[in-house]
Amino acid sequence: MKGKTRRGANRWRAPKLRPCPECSSAVPSHIACPSCGYYKDRQVLSVDNF
Repeated sequence: MKGKTRRGANRWRAPKLRPCPECSSAVPSHIACPSCGYYKDRQVLSVDNF
C-alpha cells in the first residue's frame, strides 16, 4: 500500500487554464498571455498580430 501511495503522486494531471482578462484566450497561471502579451494587467511582451 505504501508503494501505491507514493506512485499516486506521479499521476498525470491536465494543466489548469484560466481566461486572459484582456483577450479571453486560455492561458496557464503565472504565464504571460502569448496572444496579447499581458500579465497581471500590464503588457510585458510586444506581440505582432498579423
